Amino acid sequence: MLLITFLTVLSLTLIGYYVSRDIFSPFVIQPGVWFAIIGLYYIVQPAYFPICHDLPICVSLWCLSFAVGAYVVYVKLPAERGLLSAQSFFLAGDLKPSRTVLKVYFLLSVVTIPLMLYMLIDKALNRGEGNIFLYLRVSVIDDTLERPDFGLANYLVPLVLVLLVFVMMYVKSKKAKVAVVVLNILAGVLTMSKTSFFVVLIVILYVLYMRKKIKAQTIGLWMLIFVAFSVGFQFLRGMGQGDDDTFSVFDMLALYTMSPLVAFDYYAVPGGATFFGENVFRIYYAVMHTLGSDIRPVDNILKFVGVPDLTNTYTILYPFYTDFGLAGVTIFGAVYGAFFGFLYKRSDGGNSYYKALYACFINYLALQFVQENFFYNLSLNIQYIVFFIIPYVFSTPLLSRRTKPLPHATED
Repeated sequence: MLLITFLTVLSLTLIGYYVSRDIFSPFVIQPGVWFAIIGLYYIVQPAYFPICHDLPICVSLWCLSFAVGAYVVYVKLPAERGLLSAQSFFLAGDLKPSRTVLKVYFLLSVVTIPLMLYMLIDKALNRGEGNIFLYLRVSVIDDTLERPDFGLANYLVPLVLVLLVFVMMYVKSKKAKVAVVVLNILAGVLTMSKTSFFVVLIVILYVLYMRKKIKAQTIGLWMLIFVAFSVGFQFLRGMGQGDDDTFSVFDMLALYTMSPLVAFDYYAVPGGATFFGENVFRIYYAVMHTLGSDIRPVDNILKFVGVPDLTNTYTILYPFYTDFGLAGVTIFGAVYGAFFGFLYKRSDGGNSYYKALYACFINYLALQFVQENFFYNLSLNIQYIVFFIIPYVFSTPLLSRRTKPLPHATED
């Protein structure tokens, strides 16, 4: 069955590229990720439990329903009509973000990120932590480990990625780009998560590729460099843990790319949620718990399970399958597809706002084989949407031409 799924995602990838001629389109990257990971599984053949349960059918349903949702929206959505179209009076394709707002974003990031990092390192030193890098990572996922209270600063962290997208898209200064990349690296150090660094890399590569500054081969090279970086990164986090002798590059590669598939296949239970939609609609339960409900929201950092190596990621399929079974996988696959089909349609049509938003959200497609990030982190994604809107709302052309029709949007 896994072979049939492999051939299915291969076919969808080839069709997607034939239609879009763009390796970063949702029609290519969404099935292409599964094609790459399943292909890697066949090549490496990790010493994990064999995949023989519902993963193949779930991946097939997910990719097929995603394709339907994406293609239907992309084909049927009017190119330039309605409030949120390329000729929208406040999200027009020819608008550039307000430089004043971007400077404010930069100043807030310069103050917030280094200060938060200093507070974390200071806390680690005062606790006598032997491995600061490990403390930075564990403090994020372990509620029992003491961590500084950052207060409102937590809500400013998304600014640094938003700023990166805008700088890569609109700013020519190399010094400004380097400064913002450094800020994003420091933000990644806050959590010591490889995912944070991957998101930064994928944004940079996407924008450069769209501007025809690099080719597909360069992207492949940087992916290999990232793998090497991840090996060193894992070594830093594992120093002093007594298992350096058993550390293997191939073990790490398998753990972070293929173990989520096996974990889902063996530990995800269809309809196994305690409360209706507790994973998919986590934000609802979080808000209600804040207002006094006795139902606590599920932890978006899942428990470790053995495959037999320990992993705590179960692919993007986990919340939909756990809450609603195969129907959930199919329905929300179409929802995901419609959302990214909409983003890509508006971005492809020249809308500046959606170009920026797509650059930020494309990592959710690239990381499907790891975990679900859109619904689990919906409050964060809402922050991204708002932070991306503000610079366009305060752009000079908008304020000076609010009552005049805008010209037809063109590609940058």
